[in-house]
Amino acid sequence: MASSKREHVLTCARELFESEGFHATGVDRILEKAGVAKMTLYNNFGSKDLLIVEVLNQSSHNMMEKIRGFAAEAGNDPYDQILAIFRALGEWYQDPQFCGCMFQAAVAEFPNHDSEPAKAALEHHKRLTAVFLELCTNAKLSEPDKLSRELALLASGATCVARQAKNRLPADDALSIAEILLERASK
Repeated sequence: MASSKREHVLTCARELFESEGFHATGVDRILEKAGVAKMTLYNNFGSKDLLIVEVLNQSSHNMMEKIRGFAAEAGNDPYDQILAIFRALGEWYQDPQFCGCMFQAAVAEFPNHDSEPAKAALEHHKRLTAVFLELCTNAKLSEPDKLSRELALLASGATCVARQAKNRLPADDALSIAEILLERASK
C-alpha cells in the first residue's frame, strides 16, 4: 500500500476508534471508511490489534509534538512551558471533536496489561512523563523525577474527568494544582 494510502487507513481508523471505541469499531467499518480491501489492511497491519497499536503510537507521537510545541510557544522559561501544557489541555477539552483520551480508552477496552494496545498506552504515558521530566530538569526544580510523574498523572487525570465534564474546568483545576506543585518544587 502506498504511504499515503497507509496514512489514510490510519487516519480513518483513528477517527473511528476515537468516536466509537476500539471494540465497537469493526474491521469492515474501517475498510468502508478508508475505501480499501480487507487484504490490503491485513497485509500492512497484520491484525486489527496491530492497527490499533499503530494508531496509538502515531497518536502519541503526534501529541508529544503538539505538547512540545505548546511548551515552546510559552517562551524560554521551563516553568512557563509546563504551565502552558495545562492551558493547552483546556483548549483541547473545549474542542467539539474532543472525546476523551484514546490511551485511557485503550486500557479500559484492553484490560490485560500484556496486550499490545495496553502496552502502547503505557508507552504514551512514559513519553508524557519524559516531556515533563525534561522541562522539570531544565527548570532546576527539586525532585524532577517525582514531579514529572505527578504532572503526567495530573494531566492524564484531568483528561479523564474532562471527557465526562465536557468543559475546560478540569484543565483549569489541573493548572492550579500544577502551579502549587511547581511552587513547592522551586523552594
